[in-house]
Amino acid sequence: MVMAGKYPSYEDACRVLRAYWGYDDFRPGQWDIVQPIVEGRDVLAVLPTGGGKSICYQVPALLYEGLTLVVSPLIALMQDQVSALNAHGVEAAYINSALSRREIEQRWLDAEHGRYRLLYLAPERLASEAFAARAPRMNISLLAVDEAHCISEWGHNFRPSYLRIAAARKHMGDPPTIALTATATPHVRRDIVEQLALRQPERIIRGFDRSNIVWSVFQTENKRSKALDVLEGVPGPGILYSSTRKGVERWAAWLARRNVSVASYHGGMEGSVRERMQTGWVRGDQRIMVATNAFGMGIDKPDVRFVVHVDLPGTLEGYYQEAGRGGRDGKTSWAALLYHQGDEDTPRRLIEESHPAPKEVRKVYDAVCSLAQVAVGAEADAPAPVRIDAVRRLTGFAEGKIRTAVTLLERQEAWRILPQREQAGLIRCRCDAPAFREYAERNEETALGAFLQTLLRTVDAGAFSDWREIDVRALARRTELAPDRLLKGMEYLQKGEWLDWIPPDRVVRVALTHARSARLPIDGDRIAAARKRAEAQLDQMIRFARSTTCRRHFLLTYFGEATSARCGACDVCLGRHEAYRPPPLESPVVRQLLRQIAEGKPRREWLEGTRTPAYRVDQLLGWLINEGYLAPSTPLGGAPELTAKATAMLAAAS
Repeated sequence: MVMAGKYPSYEDACRVLRAYWGYDDFRPGQWDIVQPIVEGRDVLAVLPTGGGKSICYQVPALLYEGLTLVVSPLIALMQDQVSALNAHGVEAAYINSALSRREIEQRWLDAEHGRYRLLYLAPERLASEAFAARAPRMNISLLAVDEAHCISEWGHNFRPSYLRIAAARKHMGDPPTIALTATATPHVRRDIVEQLALRQPERIIRGFDRSNIVWSVFQTENKRSKALDVLEGVPGPGILYSSTRKGVERWAAWLARRNVSVASYHGGMEGSVRERMQTGWVRGDQRIMVATNAFGMGIDKPDVRFVVHVDLPGTLEGYYQEAGRGGRDGKTSWAALLYHQGDEDTPRRLIEESHPAPKEVRKVYDAVCSLAQVAVGAEADAPAPVRIDAVRRLTGFAEGKIRTAVTLLERQEAWRILPQREQAGLIRCRCDAPAFREYAERNEETALGAFLQTLLRTVDAGAFSDWREIDVRALARRTELAPDRLLKGMEYLQKGEWLDWIPPDRVVRVALTHARSARLPIDGDRIAAARKRAEAQLDQMIRFARSTTCRRHFLLTYFGEATSARCGACDVCLGRHEAYRPPPLESPVVRQLLRQIAEGKPRREWLEGTRTPAYRVDQLLGWLINEGYLAPSTPLGGAPELTAKATAMLAAAS
């Protein structure tokens, strides 16, 4: 770091904390993280959701000269952090795709000239040539990697762009680095250290336990009734998570019909609609937010009193992080998971969709290229649009599988996914800059000349060699043209073969990095390993839902933290479920059930004639699964399967 002499002291750090944030002291665990950072050491910090991770790099940023670069995964998260810092008198900024090219260029220049103390970037920015050229000139004294679990393929929100951070760090002069996360198993923590190339980092794990959260799992087929029980029994705002967009819409509509004040949020909504929904709910205009897991990261609403999951999450990490959005004010909050047999079908289907086989990835590649009329062995003249409906008709694949294949093909460097913004078109000039400028000067006395000069000042220099986005709103303001006239002007230049132009739309486009291949090689082993990881994580989530042991003990043990066997507060410890006393293994009812399952009898006929109620059958099934006599059902089958252990028991009894 930059400052010479002794390291800043605890008192120095507290003075900064008091001057900018008004706090007299750090929260538990924060100084333990700040101290090694200000001493120039790398740090891996795991703090529970709501534990104040941002302070852990923001205070060191103000204790030293130079720039703190913060890698952050979400635009909304960056904007909220920067707004809060600016409100506290700290010079901070972000660079992301929501800005125009001119705004981005200005912020790079401001960073080089030392205007900012903190600069937030998306991880994708670190791979750009602009960053490699500018990084040595920015006097970067600290690198902070937020949501660091995204670097691990075992993490619940893996982002391939995070893998580029270690290489980009060298362009920065290899500054001290802090990696922060709220959810990381021991395996993920090892991945973070390795992938970021942290140097003998100080590992500070400050507990996953959120003692103010009451964990409960309700096994029920009537989820609407149970959800209402929670909503009516717990006052205050809450979040209801559903795993699909259609689920969000159905739950939100149903609650609205019951006069519940509700907002909704999922990735299929327009960005402006999502922002309006989020802002209104945070402000308190609506009581309940119904959302997919696209909602929540970076949301600062401390008084959330309950988080209900009506569908089974795919990972315990994701579930813990989402449930942890309740009770950030330290007061009691309820985390309720509504579960019944068969809930595994949807997450298993999502795993299947998001892990296409190599031949399926190739099929998507061929479909996109064919629809764009790119022949085998030919270069693409323009970015290829990925029209999901058309690709789906050609391949027969679900939308999720197509989108995942498109991302995998970018990781295989078959193509590059171009930025997509509602008001951004794509432009590529067909001549060099001097020729374009000469054409503008020849028409300088006309409206066309003025338009060309403004276009030259607006367009990115890279557009003279490759496709670049251009903000149509910014161009309209500078040319003082109505949007329809502006688009006609661009079409005129395209017809005159001065440029290629794609107006703004919502279609994802890819730029092929080489000629279309007849047999594109795909890393099948990596895809298979990723699928195996996802299935293992789902299995742990299912075990949690079915567990008859303390919920808190189960969660903390999963995250590698020692804890007492009973918390005394979860649904299991409070005895909210009737204790199940299974019959002896050798009893006729157990053998009958196993034989009926083995014979493939339909579920409605299991234990028929024994006067065993359906819920008791479910309890016996759960017990046999936990004891290893049955394997959980697959998405393609409605019944569990007998294990070798059960087969041997039946054989011995016959």
